[in-house]
Amino acid sequence: MKIAIEGCCHGEIETIYNSIINIEKVTGTKVDLLLCCGDYEALRNLHDLKSLAVKPKYKTMGSFYKYYSGELKAPMLTLVIGGNHESSNHFSEINNGGWLCENIYFMGRSNVVQFGGIRIGGLSGIFKEYDYQKGYFETKPFSDDHLRSVYHIRELDIFKFMQITDPTLEIIISHDWPMGIIDYGDRNSLLRYKKGLIEDSEKGELGNPATMATLKHLKPKFWFSAHLHAKFAALVEHENNENNENKENNPTTTTTTTTNTESSNNNNNNNNNNPTTSPTNKTNEPSIEKTNTNKANTNEFTRFLGLDKVLPNRDFLQVLEFEQKVPIGEPLKLCYDPQWILIQSKTKHISETYNSPTKKPLDPELFSNLYTNEEVKKVEDRFKEIYKFKNKDNLKENFTIQDALEIKKENFVKNTYCYNPNSNSPLSNLPPAFDNPQNKIYDNLIKIITQDTEITNETLKELDVSTYSGNLEELQKEQLNQRNNNRLQQQQNPQQQQYQDDSEIILDD
Repeated sequence: MKIAIEGCCHGEIETIYNSIINIEKVTGTKVDLLLCCGDYEALRNLHDLKSLAVKPKYKTMGSFYKYYSGELKAPMLTLVIGGNHESSNHFSEINNGGWLCENIYFMGRSNVVQFGGIRIGGLSGIFKEYDYQKGYFETKPFSDDHLRSVYHIRELDIFKFMQITDPTLEIIISHDWPMGIIDYGDRNSLLRYKKGLIEDSEKGELGNPATMATLKHLKPKFWFSAHLHAKFAALVEHENNENNENKENNPTTTTTTTTNTESSNNNNNNNNNNPTTSPTNKTNEPSIEKTNTNKANTNEFTRFLGLDKVLPNRDFLQVLEFEQKVPIGEPLKLCYDPQWILIQSKTKHISETYNSPTKKPLDPELFSNLYTNEEVKKVEDRFKEIYKFKNKDNLKENFTIQDALEIKKENFVKNTYCYNPNSNSPLSNLPPAFDNPQNKIYDNLIKIITQDTEITNETLKELDVSTYSGNLEELQKEQLNQRNNNRLQQQQNPQQQQYQDDSEIILDD
Protein backbone atom coordinates (compact mmCIF):
# COMPACT_ATOMS: atom_id res chain seq x y z
CA MET A 1 0.00 0.00 0.00
CA LYS A 2 1.12 3.56 -0.65
CA ILE A 3 1.24 6.25 2.01
CA ALA A 4 1.78 9.94 1.29
CA ILE A 5 3.47 12.10 3.93
CA GLU A 6 3.06 15.87 3.94
CA GLY A 7 4.97 18.51 5.91
CA CYS A 8 3.41 21.79 7.05
CA CYS A 9 -0.04 22.24 5.55
CA HIS A 10 -0.93 25.82 6.58
CA GLY A 11 -4.49 25.42 5.35
CA GLU A 12 -3.54 24.38 1.79
CA ILE A 13 -5.52 21.17 2.01
CA GLU A 14 -7.05 21.34 -1.44
CA THR A 15 -3.60 21.92 -2.97
CA ILE A 16 -2.21 18.84 -1.24
CA TYR A 17 -4.98 16.56 -2.49
CA ASN A 18 -4.64 17.94 -6.02
CA SER A 19 -0.91 17.18 -5.90
CA ILE A 20 -1.57 13.60 -4.81
CA ILE A 21 -4.20 13.12 -7.51
CA ASN A 22 -1.63 14.32 -10.05
CA ILE A 23 0.89 11.77 -8.73
CA GLU A 24 -1.70 9.02 -9.09
CA LYS A 25 -2.40 10.02 -12.69
CA VAL A 26 1.29 10.20 -13.62
CA THR A 27 2.31 6.95 -11.92
CA GLY A 28 -0.86 4.96 -12.45
CA THR A 29 -0.97 4.09 -8.75
CA LYS A 30 -3.37 4.73 -5.88
CA VAL A 31 -2.41 6.45 -2.62
CA ASP A 32 -4.16 4.73 0.28
CA LEU A 33 -3.36 7.07 3.16
CA LEU A 34 -2.14 10.64 3.74
CA LEU A 35 -0.23 11.67 6.88
CA CYS A 36 -0.13 15.40 7.66
CA CYS A 37 2.61 16.45 10.09
CA GLY A 38 1.03 19.53 11.64
CA ASP A 39 0.20 23.20 11.11
CA TYR A 40 -2.93 21.82 9.50
CA GLU A 41 -5.24 24.77 10.29
CA ALA A 42 -8.61 23.00 10.37
CA LEU A 43 -10.75 26.15 10.34
CA ARG A 44 -14.51 25.64 10.21
CA ASN A 45 -15.55 29.28 10.56
CA LEU A 46 -14.46 32.73 11.74
CA HIS A 47 -14.65 31.67 15.39
CA ASP A 48 -11.97 29.06 14.68
CA LEU A 49 -9.97 31.65 12.76
CA LYS A 50 -9.89 33.89 15.84
CA SER A 51 -8.25 31.07 17.81
CA LEU A 52 -5.62 30.41 15.14
CA ALA A 53 -2.22 30.89 16.75
CA VAL A 54 -0.55 32.98 14.04
CA LYS A 55 0.21 36.65 13.48
CA PRO A 56 -2.81 38.59 12.17
CA LYS A 57 -1.34 39.01 8.68
CA TYR A 58 -1.26 35.22 8.27
CA LYS A 59 -4.87 34.63 9.33
CA THR A 60 -6.73 33.22 6.34
CA MET A 61 -9.52 30.66 6.14
CA GLY A 62 -7.65 28.18 3.97
CA SER A 63 -9.69 25.39 2.40
CA PHE A 64 -10.60 23.01 5.25
CA TYR A 65 -14.10 24.48 5.61
CA LYS A 66 -14.95 23.08 2.16
CA TYR A 67 -14.37 19.57 3.52
CA TYR A 68 -16.23 20.29 6.75
CA SER A 69 -19.27 21.49 4.80
CA GLY A 70 -19.21 18.51 2.45
CA GLU A 71 -18.58 20.66 -0.62
CA LEU A 72 -15.39 18.62 -1.10
CA LYS A 73 -14.42 15.18 0.18
CA ALA A 74 -10.93 13.99 1.01
CA PRO A 75 -10.05 11.49 -1.74
CA MET A 76 -8.17 9.23 0.68
CA LEU A 77 -8.11 8.63 4.42
CA THR A 78 -6.07 11.36 6.09
CA LEU A 79 -4.42 11.35 9.52
CA VAL A 80 -3.56 14.72 11.04
CA ILE A 81 -1.49 15.83 14.02
CA GLY A 82 -1.34 19.34 15.45
CA GLY A 83 1.55 21.77 15.15
CA ASN A 84 2.11 25.24 16.56
CA HIS A 85 -0.20 27.02 14.13
CA GLU A 86 -3.64 25.55 14.70
CA SER A 87 -7.14 26.53 15.70
CA SER A 88 -6.67 25.81 19.39
CA ASN A 89 -10.43 25.93 20.00
CA HIS A 90 -11.13 23.21 17.43
CA PHE A 91 -8.40 20.71 18.25
CA SER A 92 -8.98 21.03 21.99
CA GLU A 93 -12.51 19.67 21.46
CA ILE A 94 -11.07 16.21 20.72
CA ASN A 95 -7.83 15.88 22.70
CA ASN A 96 -7.91 12.09 22.42
CA GLY A 97 -8.52 12.13 18.67
CA GLY A 98 -11.56 12.20 16.43
CA TRP A 99 -12.92 12.90 12.98
CA LEU A 100 -12.54 16.48 11.77
CA CYS A 101 -14.83 15.71 8.86
CA GLU A 102 -15.48 12.77 6.57
CA ASN A 103 -12.23 10.90 5.87
CA ILE A 104 -9.98 13.27 7.89
CA TYR A 105 -8.98 12.09 11.38
CA PHE A 106 -7.16 14.14 14.03
CA MET A 107 -4.91 12.01 16.25
CA GLY A 108 -5.24 14.20 19.33
CA ARG A 109 -2.41 15.11 21.69
CA SER A 110 -0.90 11.64 21.35
CA ASN A 111 -2.27 8.50 19.83
CA VAL A 112 -1.51 5.16 18.25
CA VAL A 113 -3.79 3.73 15.57
CA GLN A 114 -3.60 0.98 12.98
CA PHE A 115 -4.09 1.13 9.23
CA GLY A 116 -3.77 -1.90 7.01
CA GLY A 117 -2.41 -3.70 10.05
CA ILE A 118 0.57 -1.38 10.56
CA ARG A 119 0.87 0.70 13.72
CA ILE A 120 1.12 4.48 13.37
CA GLY A 121 1.87 6.83 16.25
CA GLY A 122 1.25 10.58 16.34
CA LEU A 123 2.48 13.30 18.71
CA SER A 124 0.96 16.76 18.32
CA GLY A 125 2.48 20.10 19.27
CA ILE A 126 5.97 21.40 19.91
CA PHE A 127 8.38 21.28 22.83
CA LYS A 128 8.72 24.19 25.24
CA GLU A 129 10.74 23.37 28.34
CA TYR A 130 8.81 25.79 30.56
CA ASP A 131 5.49 23.99 29.87
CA TYR A 132 6.69 20.41 29.45
CA GLN A 133 6.15 19.33 33.06
CA LYS A 134 2.96 21.32 33.61
CA GLY A 135 -0.50 19.85 33.28
CA TYR A 136 -3.29 20.64 30.84
CA PHE A 137 -4.20 23.81 32.72
CA GLU A 138 -5.72 25.83 29.87
CA THR A 139 -9.48 26.40 29.88
CA LYS A 140 -11.84 28.04 27.40
CA PRO A 141 -12.18 30.77 26.41
CA PHE A 142 -8.42 30.72 25.81
CA SER A 143 -6.33 33.79 26.51
CA ASP A 144 -3.74 34.78 23.91
CA ASP A 145 -1.08 32.98 25.94
CA HIS A 146 -3.17 29.85 26.36
CA LEU A 147 -3.92 29.70 22.63
CA ARG A 148 -0.24 28.85 22.33
CA SER A 149 0.60 26.96 25.49
CA VAL A 150 -2.23 24.51 24.83
CA TYR A 151 -0.27 22.99 21.93
CA HIS A 152 2.98 22.58 23.89
CA ILE A 153 3.71 18.91 24.33
CA ARG A 154 3.46 17.59 27.89
CA GLU A 155 5.38 14.99 29.83
CA LEU A 156 2.27 12.85 30.21
CA ASP A 157 1.91 12.56 26.43
CA ILE A 158 5.46 11.22 26.19
CA PHE A 159 5.23 8.94 29.23
CA LYS A 160 2.12 7.26 27.81
CA PHE A 161 3.69 6.95 24.38
CA MET A 162 6.78 5.25 25.80
CA GLN A 163 4.69 2.35 27.07
CA ILE A 164 4.13 0.97 23.56
CA THR A 165 5.73 -2.45 23.09
CA ASP A 166 6.00 -5.05 20.33
CA PRO A 167 4.94 -5.25 17.61
CA THR A 168 7.01 -2.18 16.82
CA LEU A 169 5.52 1.02 15.47
CA GLU A 170 6.02 1.23 11.74
CA ILE A 171 5.61 5.01 11.66
CA ILE A 172 5.68 7.92 14.10
CA ILE A 173 4.76 11.45 13.02
CA SER A 174 5.53 14.58 15.02
CA HIS A 175 5.53 18.27 14.22
CA ASP A 176 8.92 19.38 15.49
CA TRP A 177 12.04 17.33 14.87
CA PRO A 178 13.65 15.09 17.50
CA MET A 179 16.55 16.97 19.08
CA GLY A 180 19.90 16.05 17.57
CA ILE A 181 18.42 14.38 14.50
CA ILE A 182 20.46 16.67 12.23
CA ASP A 183 23.60 14.93 13.52
CA TYR A 184 22.46 11.73 11.80
CA GLY A 185 22.20 13.30 8.35
CA ASP A 186 23.89 15.98 6.26
CA ARG A 187 23.72 18.78 8.82
CA ASN A 188 26.10 21.04 6.89
CA SER A 189 23.84 21.21 3.86
CA LEU A 190 20.81 21.78 6.07
CA LEU A 191 22.44 24.67 7.93
CA ARG A 192 23.62 26.23 4.68
CA TYR A 193 20.07 26.05 3.35
CA LYS A 194 18.44 27.19 6.62
CA LYS A 195 20.94 29.56 8.20
CA GLY A 196 18.36 30.58 10.79
CA LEU A 197 18.81 27.17 12.44
CA ILE A 198 22.51 27.65 13.20
CA GLU A 199 22.03 29.56 16.46
CA ASP A 200 19.56 27.05 17.91
CA SER A 201 21.83 24.22 16.80
CA GLU A 202 24.85 25.75 18.54
CA LYS A 203 22.81 26.24 21.73
CA GLY A 204 21.56 22.67 21.68
CA GLU A 205 17.98 23.92 21.35
CA LEU A 206 17.13 22.66 17.87
CA GLY A 207 14.38 20.10 18.19
CA ASN A 208 12.50 18.18 20.85
CA PRO A 209 14.55 16.24 23.45
CA ALA A 210 11.48 14.28 24.52
CA THR A 211 10.84 12.88 21.04
CA MET A 212 14.51 11.97 20.55
CA ALA A 213 14.26 9.92 23.76
CA THR A 214 11.08 8.38 22.33
CA LEU A 215 12.77 7.58 19.02
CA LYS A 216 15.67 5.82 20.72
CA HIS A 217 13.37 3.84 23.01
CA LEU A 218 10.60 2.82 20.60
CA LYS A 219 12.85 2.46 17.52
CA PRO A 220 10.14 2.93 14.87
CA LYS A 221 10.98 2.08 11.29
CA PHE A 222 10.09 5.58 10.09
CA TRP A 223 9.77 8.99 11.73
CA PHE A 224 8.31 11.94 9.81
CA SER A 225 8.22 15.60 10.88
CA ALA A 226 7.63 19.11 9.54
CA HIS A 227 7.99 22.48 11.36
CA LEU A 228 11.39 23.64 10.04
CA HIS A 229 10.24 24.06 6.43
CA ALA A 230 13.07 22.03 4.96
CA LYS A 231 13.47 18.57 3.51
CA PHE A 232 16.01 16.59 5.48
CA ALA A 233 16.71 12.87 5.67
CA ALA A 234 18.62 10.99 8.35
CA LEU A 235 19.31 7.45 9.49
CA VAL A 236 19.52 6.62 13.19
CA GLU A 237 21.15 3.26 13.91
CA HIS A 238 19.99 1.55 17.07
CA GLU A 239 22.50 -1.26 17.41
CA ASN A 240 25.07 -0.32 20.06
CA ASN A 241 22.99 2.76 20.83
CA GLU A 242 25.48 4.30 23.24
CA ASN A 243 28.23 4.29 20.62
CA ASN A 244 26.00 5.77 17.95
CA GLU A 245 24.37 8.70 19.72
CA ASN A 246 26.84 11.12 18.08
CA LYS A 247 27.00 9.37 14.72
CA GLU A 248 27.07 11.80 11.78
CA ASN A 249 26.82 11.76 7.99
CA ASN A 250 24.90 8.51 7.85
CA PRO A 251 23.31 7.49 4.54
CA THR A 252 20.17 9.58 4.07
CA THR A 253 18.40 7.91 1.19
CA THR A 254 15.29 5.83 1.63
CA THR A 255 15.23 2.49 -0.16
CA THR A 256 11.46 2.36 -0.53
CA THR A 257 9.68 3.73 -3.58
CA THR A 258 9.42 7.52 -3.42
CA THR A 259 7.65 10.14 -5.46
CA ASN A 260 7.89 13.92 -5.10
CA THR A 261 5.33 16.40 -6.33
CA GLU A 262 7.84 19.21 -6.69
CA SER A 263 11.47 19.45 -7.73
CA SER A 264 14.10 19.01 -5.02
CA ASN A 265 15.87 21.92 -3.42
CA ASN A 266 19.06 19.84 -3.32
CA ASN A 267 19.58 20.93 0.25
CA ASN A 268 20.91 17.51 1.23
CA ASN A 269 23.95 17.34 -1.03
CA ASN A 270 26.77 15.15 0.26
CA ASN A 271 29.87 16.88 1.59
CA ASN A 272 32.96 15.88 3.50
CA ASN A 273 33.24 18.96 5.69
CA ASN A 274 33.23 18.72 9.45
CA PRO A 275 29.91 19.45 11.10
CA THR A 276 29.19 23.10 11.81
CA THR A 277 29.00 22.23 15.50
CA SER A 278 29.56 19.05 17.39
CA PRO A 279 26.55 17.21 18.78
CA THR A 280 25.42 18.71 22.06
CA ASN A 281 23.29 17.58 24.93
CA LYS A 282 22.70 20.89 26.70
CA THR A 283 19.04 20.05 27.24
CA ASN A 284 18.56 16.89 29.26
CA GLU A 285 16.44 14.19 27.70
CA PRO A 286 13.46 13.15 29.83
CA SER A 287 14.44 10.33 32.16
CA ILE A 288 11.88 7.89 30.81
CA GLU A 289 13.86 5.34 28.85
CA LYS A 290 13.42 2.66 31.54
CA THR A 291 9.81 3.21 32.52
CA ASN A 292 8.64 0.29 30.39
CA THR A 293 10.05 -3.10 31.31
CA ASN A 294 8.15 -5.04 28.65
CA LYS A 295 9.91 -6.51 25.63
CA ALA A 296 11.91 -3.85 23.78
CA ASN A 297 11.50 -3.07 20.10
CA THR A 298 14.20 -4.49 17.88
CA ASN A 299 14.49 -2.36 14.72
CA GLU A 300 18.15 -1.77 13.89
CA PHE A 301 17.55 1.73 12.56
CA THR A 302 14.97 4.47 12.14
CA ARG A 303 14.68 6.43 8.90
CA PHE A 304 13.83 10.07 9.53
CA LEU A 305 12.39 12.49 7.00
CA GLY A 306 11.53 16.12 7.59
CA LEU A 307 9.40 17.81 4.94
CA ASP A 308 8.79 21.39 3.77
CA LYS A 309 5.65 23.50 3.67
CA VAL A 310 3.18 23.72 0.79
CA LEU A 311 4.71 26.09 -1.77
CA PRO A 312 5.62 25.74 -5.46
CA ASN A 313 8.93 23.96 -6.08
CA ARG A 314 9.27 22.88 -2.46
CA ASP A 315 9.55 19.31 -1.16
CA PHE A 316 6.42 19.15 0.94
CA LEU A 317 5.18 15.72 -0.14
CA GLN A 318 6.65 12.22 -0.28
CA VAL A 319 5.00 8.94 -1.25
CA LEU A 320 6.35 5.69 0.17
CA GLU A 321 5.31 2.08 -0.30
CA PHE A 322 4.62 -0.06 2.76
CA GLU A 323 3.78 -3.72 3.11
CA GLN A 324 0.29 -4.05 4.54
CA LYS A 325 -0.18 -6.52 7.37
CA VAL A 326 -3.67 -7.62 6.36
CA PRO A 327 -4.43 -10.01 3.47
CA ILE A 328 -4.33 -8.49 -0.01
CA GLY A 329 -7.85 -7.62 -1.11
CA GLU A 330 -9.09 -7.04 2.42
CA PRO A 331 -10.29 -3.44 2.93
CA LEU A 332 -7.76 -1.12 4.56
CA LYS A 333 -9.39 0.26 7.69
CA LEU A 334 -8.46 2.81 10.33
CA CYS A 335 -8.52 0.98 13.64
CA TYR A 336 -8.04 1.52 17.34
CA ASP A 337 -4.83 0.08 18.75
CA PRO A 338 -5.59 -2.28 21.68
CA GLN A 339 -2.34 -1.46 23.48
CA TRP A 340 -3.03 2.26 23.30
CA ILE A 341 -6.61 1.83 24.52
CA LEU A 342 -5.23 -0.08 27.49
CA ILE A 343 -2.59 2.58 28.18
CA GLN A 344 -5.28 5.26 28.10
CA SER A 345 -7.35 3.26 30.56
CA LYS A 346 -4.44 2.60 32.93
CA THR A 347 -3.44 6.29 33.00
CA LYS A 348 -6.92 7.81 33.05
CA HIS A 349 -6.73 8.55 36.78
CA ILE A 350 -3.58 10.57 36.12
CA SER A 351 -5.02 12.43 33.12
CA GLU A 352 -8.15 13.46 35.03
CA THR A 353 -6.13 15.45 37.58
CA TYR A 354 -3.30 16.53 35.28
CA ASN A 355 -4.05 20.25 35.31
CA SER A 356 -1.28 21.93 37.28
CA PRO A 357 -0.30 25.41 35.96
CA THR A 358 3.13 24.93 37.56
CA LYS A 359 5.78 22.31 36.95
CA LYS A 360 5.07 18.99 38.64
CA PRO A 361 7.29 16.21 37.26
CA LEU A 362 5.60 12.85 36.94
CA ASP A 363 6.94 9.80 38.73
CA PRO A 364 8.19 7.29 36.11
CA GLU A 365 7.31 4.44 38.47
CA LEU A 366 3.62 5.20 37.87
CA PHE A 367 4.13 3.86 34.35
CA SER A 368 6.26 0.79 35.09
CA ASN A 369 4.80 -2.58 34.08
CA LEU A 370 1.61 -0.82 33.09
CA TYR A 371 -0.06 -3.82 31.43
CA THR A 372 0.41 -7.42 30.41
CA ASN A 373 -0.01 -9.23 27.11
CA GLU A 374 -2.99 -11.03 28.62
CA GLU A 375 -4.69 -7.69 29.25
CA VAL A 376 -4.08 -6.64 25.63
CA LYS A 377 -5.68 -9.87 24.45
CA LYS A 378 -8.63 -9.21 26.74
CA VAL A 379 -9.11 -5.76 25.15
CA GLU A 380 -9.14 -7.34 21.68
CA ASP A 381 -11.71 -9.90 22.81
CA ARG A 382 -13.86 -7.14 24.28
CA PHE A 383 -13.86 -5.27 20.96
CA LYS A 384 -14.95 -8.50 19.26
CA GLU A 385 -17.71 -8.96 21.81
CA ILE A 386 -19.10 -5.48 21.09
CA TYR A 387 -18.86 -6.05 17.34
CA LYS A 388 -20.73 -9.36 17.52
CA PHE A 389 -23.53 -7.89 19.62
CA LYS A 390 -23.87 -4.83 17.39
CA ASN A 391 -24.04 -6.97 14.24
CA LYS A 392 -25.88 -9.97 15.69
CA ASP A 393 -28.61 -9.83 13.03
CA ASN A 394 -26.20 -9.92 10.07
CA LEU A 395 -22.88 -11.05 11.51
CA LYS A 396 -20.22 -11.99 8.97
CA GLU A 397 -19.14 -15.59 9.41
CA ASN A 398 -15.44 -14.76 9.22
CA PHE A 399 -15.22 -11.23 10.56
CA THR A 400 -11.70 -10.01 11.32
CA ILE A 401 -10.11 -8.16 14.20
CA GLN A 402 -9.92 -5.15 11.85
CA ASP A 403 -13.71 -5.21 11.59
CA ALA A 404 -13.99 -5.13 15.37
CA LEU A 405 -11.37 -2.41 15.92
CA GLU A 406 -12.51 -0.07 13.15
CA ILE A 407 -12.89 3.62 14.05
CA LYS A 408 -16.26 4.37 12.52
CA LYS A 409 -16.55 7.46 10.32
CA GLU A 410 -20.11 7.78 11.56
CA ASN A 411 -18.64 9.19 14.78
CA PHE A 412 -18.21 12.53 13.03
CA VAL A 413 -20.96 15.07 13.64
CA LYS A 414 -21.08 18.78 12.86
CA ASN A 415 -21.42 20.87 16.00
CA THR A 416 -20.86 24.36 14.62
CA TYR A 417 -21.62 26.64 11.70
CA CYS A 418 -19.52 26.20 8.55
CA TYR A 419 -17.97 29.26 6.94
CA ASN A 420 -19.58 30.46 3.73
CA PRO A 421 -17.57 33.06 1.76
CA ASN A 422 -20.81 34.31 0.20
CA SER A 423 -22.55 34.92 3.51
CA ASN A 424 -22.06 37.32 6.41
CA SER A 425 -23.93 35.15 8.89
CA PRO A 426 -23.11 36.08 12.51
CA LEU A 427 -23.14 32.35 13.28
CA SER A 428 -19.64 32.15 11.81
CA ASN A 429 -18.37 34.11 14.81
CA LEU A 430 -20.10 32.00 17.45
CA PRO A 431 -18.64 29.01 19.33
CA PRO A 432 -19.88 25.46 18.72
CA ALA A 433 -23.56 24.94 19.50
CA PHE A 434 -22.79 21.83 21.58
CA ASP A 435 -19.77 19.90 22.82
CA ASN A 436 -18.09 17.57 20.37
CA PRO A 437 -19.59 14.16 21.26
CA GLN A 438 -16.50 12.26 20.13
CA ASN A 439 -14.76 13.04 23.42
CA LYS A 440 -17.62 11.49 25.38
CA ILE A 441 -17.75 8.48 23.06
CA TYR A 442 -14.03 7.89 23.56
CA ASP A 443 -14.30 8.08 27.34
CA ASN A 444 -17.21 5.63 27.26
CA LEU A 445 -15.26 3.29 24.99
CA ILE A 446 -12.29 3.24 27.38
CA LYS A 447 -14.64 2.41 30.26
CA ILE A 448 -16.62 -0.29 28.45
CA ILE A 449 -13.63 -1.98 26.83
CA THR A 450 -11.81 -2.43 30.13
CA GLN A 451 -14.80 -3.65 32.15
CA ASP A 452 -16.47 -7.05 32.35
CA THR A 453 -20.04 -5.77 32.21
CA GLU A 454 -22.54 -7.36 29.85
CA ILE A 455 -22.84 -5.76 26.41
CA THR A 456 -26.42 -4.56 25.89
CA ASN A 457 -28.36 -2.07 23.78
CA GLU A 458 -27.67 0.49 26.50
CA THR A 459 -23.97 -0.12 25.94
CA LEU A 460 -24.36 0.67 22.25
CA LYS A 461 -26.17 3.91 23.10
CA GLU A 462 -23.14 4.98 25.12
CA LEU A 463 -21.04 4.50 21.97
CA ASP A 464 -23.45 6.31 19.64
CA VAL A 465 -22.72 9.99 18.87
CA SER A 466 -26.41 10.71 18.40
CA THR A 467 -26.88 10.11 22.13
CA TYR A 468 -24.75 13.16 22.90
CA SER A 469 -25.44 15.35 19.87
CA GLY A 470 -27.84 18.27 19.62
CA ASN A 471 -29.96 19.57 16.76
CA LEU A 472 -27.48 21.97 15.20
CA GLU A 473 -30.04 24.06 13.32
CA GLU A 474 -32.27 24.58 16.35
CA LEU A 475 -29.36 25.31 18.67
CA GLN A 476 -27.96 27.84 16.22
CA LYS A 477 -31.30 29.66 16.25
CA GLU A 478 -31.10 29.77 20.04
CA GLN A 479 -27.55 31.11 19.81
CA LEU A 480 -28.67 33.90 17.50
CA ASN A 481 -31.64 34.79 19.70
CA GLN A 482 -29.41 34.93 22.76
CA ARG A 483 -26.88 37.06 20.90
CA ASN A 484 -29.57 39.49 19.75
CA ASN A 485 -31.10 39.70 23.24
CA ASN A 486 -27.71 40.46 24.75
CA ARG A 487 -27.13 43.25 22.25
CA LEU A 488 -30.58 44.70 22.90
CA GLN A 489 -29.94 44.73 26.65
CA GLN A 490 -26.63 46.46 26.11
CA GLN A 491 -28.33 49.17 24.05
CA GLN A 492 -31.16 49.65 26.56
CA ASN A 493 -28.98 49.58 29.67
CA PRO A 494 -25.62 51.11 28.78
CA GLN A 495 -24.88 52.03 32.42
CA GLN A 496 -25.60 48.49 33.54
CA GLN A 497 -23.24 47.14 30.91
CA GLN A 498 -20.57 49.57 32.04
CA TYR A 499 -21.03 48.32 35.59
CA GLN A 500 -20.61 44.72 34.41
CA ASP A 501 -17.44 45.62 32.54
CA ASP A 502 -15.94 47.19 35.66
CA SER A 503 -17.18 44.60 38.12
CA GLU A 504 -13.76 43.05 38.67
CA ILE A 505 -12.18 46.34 39.77
CA ILE A 506 -11.48 46.24 43.52
CA LEU A 507 -12.29 49.55 45.24
CA ASP A 508 -11.03 50.55 48.67
CA ASP A 509 -13.77 50.96 51.30
